Amino acid sequence: MKIYNIKKLNINIINRFSVFLLLLLLVCSCSQNKKENEVAVETGFCLNDFMKDDILKVAVVKKPISESILLNANVESNPDKTVHFVSLVSGVITKTYFTLGEEVKKGQLLLEMMSSELSSLSSQKLSVQSQILVAQRELESVQEMHNDKIASQRDLIEAQSNLDVLKAELQNINAQLNLFSGSSDRGVFQVKAPSTGTVISKNVAPGMQISAESDPLFTISDLGEVWIMANIYAGNIPYVKKDMPVEITVDAYPDALFSGKINSISQVFDSNERVLKARILMDNSDRKLMPGMLVDAKVEKEDGVLANAAPINALIFDDNHYFLVFYKSDCEIEIRKVIPNVQNSTHVFFENSIEEGEQIIVKNHLLIYNHLKALK
Repeated sequence: MKIYNIKKLNINIINRFSVFLLLLLLVCSCSQNKKENEVAVETGFCLNDFMKDDILKVAVVKKPISESILLNANVESNPDKTVHFVSLVSGVITKTYFTLGEEVKKGQLLLEMMSSELSSLSSQKLSVQSQILVAQRELESVQEMHNDKIASQRDLIEAQSNLDVLKAELQNINAQLNLFSGSSDRGVFQVKAPSTGTVISKNVAPGMQISAESDPLFTISDLGEVWIMANIYAGNIPYVKKDMPVEITVDAYPDALFSGKINSISQVFDSNERVLKARILMDNSDRKLMPGMLVDAKVEKEDGVLANAAPINALIFDDNHYFLVFYKSDCEIEIRKVIPNVQNSTHVFFENSIEEGEQIIVKNHLLIYNHLKALK
């Protein structure tokens, strides 16, 4: 009877121990699953003085959800600051003094050309100058006769009128010669820059024959201000508005960001490209934007829905998941797995997983993340 009791007691102890082991395994398993789901590490780590001085924290804020819209665009010269030079005379280009893309000053000599019209104008000038001398003598003679009561007032007026007509003709000839800086000694017209700016097109070369009022010989534009012409596709028309801020990026300057705003939107749909054209007036005092460049124009579309937002640079992508580093105190730093909803160039929006007012580390957060991850 005594032996039976001992056996019974041993069986009870074994059963209880088995149940204890089973419960212990379940607790450990749940604890492990919880850690895997939350991915939170904060034990045994505190920010030292160096880290505290070198981190930056921001609070989660509630903002209207905005989404980036990317518009294809290209740089154009400002037509209001562009001069297309068209020759008023025919001739042959003898020499050019400028190149495409060169900065020129107003009055700078650009080219010379020979023209039969120069000889004609020079002959006309000499002829008119001779006629003016004759007309002046005639006027003086009529004036004396008028004083002596021999010539009438009408004769005096006609003599004066003839002289005025000849002077006007001479003035017109001089204007034509000055327009092209005609040099009778060298027998060439000299074309000078009509304005200060950059030569954005050149259609002349030595030996080329040109005709009056042909295509522009060259084009000069002040590139201190340029136009960005952006394409708005049909699906984005409701979201792109006049005066919206725009961010311009260019492949040639990957680290540069140009800011502007939409000045006007065409009201005529381009049936060939199937787009609306938006014009962005850009300051270009550093001359980085050049006509013909392809650029990207980015605007932000707001849908009015509020959501909790964090700076886009706070996100950490690791092992096919996104994480944020949350700060509660110097010894309470949490890594939290998050699921972004919408993001734009500056912020990322969440439906849940973060709360308004929570502190997020946005500078040196990757260093802290790697350190905490190593403590797991």
